[in-house]
Order: sequence, then C-alpha cells, then structure tokens
Amino acid sequence: MKIVGLTPILIIFLIVFSVSQAWSQEVVKITGIVLDSLTGNGLPFAQISIQNSTIGTVTNEEGQFKLDLPVTFVKDSLLVAFMGYETLRYPVSGLTTTTIRLQLKPHTLLLAEVEIKALSPEEVIRRVVANIPGNYGRDSVILTAFIRSRKFAGGKLAEYTEAIVEDLKTGYELYDAKDVKKRNRQSNIPLLLKGRVISDTSLVNSIGDLGKSAGCLGCNFVHDFVEFYHNTVLDEKLFRFYTFKLEELIKPGGGKIYHIWFDQKKGVKETLWKGELIINAADFALLKITQKPSFEAFEQFGKKNSKRPFTILNTAGWIEDMPMMEWTTTYSVRNGRYYLNTIHIQNWLTFNNPATRQQVKFAHKNEVVVTNATSDPEKIRNFKGDKSIGVNQRWDQLVGRADEHFWAGYNYLPIEEKLQESLQKLSNR
Repeated sequence: MKIVGLTPILIIFLIVFSVSQAWSQEVVKITGIVLDSLTGNGLPFAQISIQNSTIGTVTNEEGQFKLDLPVTFVKDSLLVAFMGYETLRYPVSGLTTTTIRLQLKPHTLLLAEVEIKALSPEEVIRRVVANIPGNYGRDSVILTAFIRSRKFAGGKLAEYTEAIVEDLKTGYELYDAKDVKKRNRQSNIPLLLKGRVISDTSLVNSIGDLGKSAGCLGCNFVHDFVEFYHNTVLDEKLFRFYTFKLEELIKPGGGKIYHIWFDQKKGVKETLWKGELIINAADFALLKITQKPSFEAFEQFGKKNSKRPFTILNTAGWIEDMPMMEWTTTYSVRNGRYYLNTIHIQNWLTFNNPATRQQVKFAHKNEVVVTNATSDPEKIRNFKGDKSIGVNQRWDQLVGRADEHFWAGYNYLPIEEKLQESLQKLSNR
C-alpha cells in the first residue's frame, strides 16, 4: 500500500457556547471558529451538524460559524467533519459557557491494493447515478438555505446580496434527458424569507446587462449535480468526451472512497470541464464535485464567442472571453440521509470591444449553504413558493430593507471581517 500525502495539520476548534439564560430556553445558541493550528487561519467550509437532526451549517470563509438548535437536542452530539480528518463527535450537553478547545485529527488515507475486479471510473459513475434515488430520496423536500451573491467591477465590490430562502425540491429521481426542461420547471421552487442588497449604482450600471437583477433564486440550485446530472460529467452519453483517472482510498477503521479526476479529451470539439469527484464507495453517494473549464474548452469557446455580443456601458458589441470559473458542490449526511450541503461558484469575466479596443473585467461569486431540511407532508402541501421570484427583481425590493437582527434564528454567519470593510465602503456611498 502507498500512503497518500496529506499534510498533518491539527485543527483547533474553538467553541463559544452561549445560552441566553439557561438550558430551559427554547433555543440553544452555539458560536465558534475552526482554526488551522499551524497558521492560525480560519478553516472555511467545515461541516457542522447535530447528529440526529437535519440541522447543520458550514464555517464561513474565516472559519467562523453559528448554530441555533432547539433545546430538545441538548442530549444529542455535535458533529464536525472536514475532508481528510476524522469526524469529531462531542456531546452538546458537555458544552459550557467557557471556551472549549477541540482537535479534529487528520487521518491518513491509504491507497487500496490493486483488486482483480476493481471498478473502472466509468462504472463507478454509472453506479453513482443508479443509486441517486436511494441515497438522496425520492420524496419532496424543502431546504432552508442561505444564499449570497457578490458582483465585482474592476476589482471593486459593486453589489452584495444575501437571502434566506426555502427551496422545494420534488425529490431525486432518474429521468430521461428530454425531460430536463420539465424537471427545471417543476423543481427548485423558492420562497424568499429575508433578503438584502447593498449596491454601488454606478458600478452596477457599468456591468450592463449582467447587473440588472440580484438573480434568479431558484437558479442557485441548478448546480445540484445529483438532481441535474444530465449533460454533466455524470452523464454516461458524455463519457466518450472525457478521460478519467481513479484512485481508491482506504479510510481509517475501514471503508473506501473513490477519488476520480476527469478532463476533456484532446481534440474534442466541445466546451467541457475538468475536475474531481469524491464518492463514498459503500453506497456510491457523491460527496463532492469540483469543476472548471478544461484547456481544450478555451479553444472551442473562442471560436463561438463573437456570436454572443453584450451591451456594456450603453455600448453594444462587447465580446466575452472564456470565463475563468470554478464550481464546487458538496453533500453531507444528516440524520441518516444525504442532502445537498453547499454550492460555491466563482466566475471571472473579461469583455473586449473590438471597435473601441476597450476591456472591462467583472467577477461574480455565489454561495449556497443548506442549514436545514424537511419532508413534512403538511409543510410541502402548503408551500407558497414562486418560480418567478427574483428573476428580474432585487431581493430587498421583494421583502423590504432588513433590520439589524436580520440573521436571528438562522444558522449562518453572513459577514466575515475581511468583507466588512468592503461593505462599509459600499454602504457609505
């Protein structure tokens, strides 16, 4: 066996546990930060959850988190998970008002010995798709999620948008490629609970067509690769366009993970992707997918970009270069079932105007954090979401200006310290 090189970093998990008066209160509030003990930097996007519930969150970009949970879970366990580390379980009842230092120990993943009947990468992906209904559930589910969207123009923050939404998914089923549009219409129906937008009007206007709205709320969930697997690397009909490489990793205590790299084949005249898949071998559940444009895709995009002109700064004819983008979607187990966990999208866009020889650069960063889920039939039956909400409307115009207690009761810390300075400049204009 061969040891896979993972940096042995101890993560110090600092939890400040606060209860407004006593355990008898209806909500227990937990706040904390996950730090890299070697660098002292916060560890972003570590998974935080309560073992026997669908309540959860992730740490923000600085490793900070908050978790509000009903007092009925006081006898449950807090779970902290991060890829490459042993999952930490700590009794909620053991938390006190003092700072508690917990270490999330790194584990060494071993390369599995060669097996005579080892699966090919393509066969592993086929089984991922075949097991989607069993792993993620056929029943409709309402996800409570935090959504943030940030737009940048010329390196400056132009618009900052946050929202809490409920999103109705119609369950995870296998379906034909011809039904993708129908699936898009029927699933991911959003209900906007709270929203706020802070903008620099001149910078937003400079983005032209790209800056007119805060964004389609339901569209944030189309990057759920498990639900919309057609026309992605999970789609068997596209396998012929990709090269795959598979690594089987053994977890401490048993169990196996499939790590698959994929890239567009040389000479393929498509605009496709390269990236990684992390798959739980026991049930073929997709845990994580990261993708960005392949090198081959840049050449193909360049041959077609003149057919997509944009209007920017009230001037038509702008041509978009190949977007530099990266998408990451993760899934986690909550109360014995897999759920969508996070979606992170980063786009860097460059536009050129051949007539004026001008160039402008924009960026868009988007994230979704699922904080809870329910399949309660009554709530699903009475759900009042609307697919058109947010499509051409600012979120703050739909629900009004948020007050200072905007995030009370929701399991996410919306603003990191590094972002606060940019927001302060934006709001003072």
